[in-house]
Amino acid sequence: MKRIITLILALSAVVSLFGQNAGHKFEIGVGYAPFFLEISDDGVRMPYEGDAYIEWRYDFGNHFDVGAKLDYKYCPVTTGEGNNQITYSGDQHYGALLALADFKFLPGKKVNPFIGIGAGAGFILDVWQKVDNPQNYDSSKLMPLGAKDPSFFFVAVPRIGVELFYHLRLSASVDLSGAGNSRAPICFNIGWTF
Repeated sequence: MKRIITLILALSAVVSLFGQNAGHKFEIGVGYAPFFLEISDDGVRMPYEGDAYIEWRYDFGNHFDVGAKLDYKYCPVTTGEGNNQITYSGDQHYGALLALADFKFLPGKKVNPFIGIGAGAGFILDVWQKVDNPQNYDSSKLMPLGAKDPSFFFVAVPRIGVELFYHLRLSASVDLSGAGNSRAPICFNIGWTF
């Protein structure tokens, strides 16, 4: 564990030094998606998604910047069949590599609202387990079903937010894709730019 923390601190120092070059900005952040834009009647329950991301942007010094984002989301998933005599539960893992473009309304100000969009490739990987008779749930009787084949798709991510005091970024985004099992999560993010 100490090695991982040391590695993270060392990488943060290197990225911070590189980020001091004019125009280059890095952001790390987390998010939470408490609800989804699309509702589905397929019986699959997705209560929330947790998000972690890293982003690089090149700031042109005016209203525009462009960049790239590596995004990861995690979601617990359950579904039932046969009058809930059999329940499937598991995890959904979502990843995306996006090209970004932002428009900043008040560049150089302590309060700087922005809008933007990201577009790129995404994937979803579902990992399921089967629980017989959920009324008598026993974790030792879980039958792993393994991972389903990942699905790949195009994703567009519009976002809106505000940058405070040149470093703290608060934003809301929605992941729009053709993947029916993504449900278009609405994610609220908090990030730190350096």
